[in-house]
Amino acid sequence: MDSAAALAHARTVASGIAADAGDMALGWYHRGVEAEEKRSRDLVSEADRAVERYIVARLTEAFPEDSVVGEEGSSHDVPGSRRWYVDPIDGTTNFLKGLPDWGVSIGLAGPADELLVGVIAMPRHGTVHSAAIGQGVTRNGVPISGSTEGRLDRVLVAHAQTRTGGDHWGGIDKLRRGYVEVATRSLGTRMQGCSVADLTRVAEGVIDATWAGGLSKWDVAAGLVLLLEAGVMVTDPAGAPVTTVATAFLASPPAAHAELRALIDGA
Repeated sequence: MDSAAALAHARTVASGIAADAGDMALGWYHRGVEAEEKRSRDLVSEADRAVERYIVARLTEAFPEDSVVGEEGSSHDVPGSRRWYVDPIDGTTNFLKGLPDWGVSIGLAGPADELLVGVIAMPRHGTVHSAAIGQGVTRNGVPISGSTEGRLDRVLVAHAQTRTGGDHWGGIDKLRRGYVEVATRSLGTRMQGCSVADLTRVAEGVIDATWAGGLSKWDVAAGLVLLLEAGVMVTDPAGAPVTTVATAFLASPPAAHAELRALIDGA
């Protein structure tokens, strides 16, 4: 079990690394960079790789006893250790198209993937969100919290499903029906093309809820810590509370969770 002091230290160090990496990515963003196709309709750039190498090197230097897993393949493996999940530029398509919603995500999990620390830098918005389990969540150092909205017709939902998202929610047809139900019964839905944009906005109550599936651990490890520390209720597709790095989940104000969940499960 990590002590409160150890988690606070990890949070502080990761926040500095994320901010510096965000500045580095912002330089690439303003200069422009060529896109490459990693997989069909999945883009990557030299900026992603360069920023990831920088983050992994900094984390490995600061925490040599920990493992590091990066989206673009950089890694430092220490069996049985804590694990840092790194997404150097989440929202790469937005980044390459000149849209502002992209960010750097650094999340720390324990040996059993239990959520510990999360830091997300959004350079185009000038923000760094950070949290550690049991220690609250901040935006640029100021404490924040999620929405307390209880009326479904007042709940704005960020929808973040990849092409395999239906695998988690009973198949693609059920997923589509669920999306229609949520879109028509809630205040509305938003698709921002960037997991960290969804997660930070729910953590600060700008968007009330998010429904996600088919994501990767580096997409969400940091953001899930933000949500839990912001008082957001987070459950997996089976309805169990999320305490580890989950790649499919529903996150919403506690007062609206049961009704929102019923819409999705009943679709």
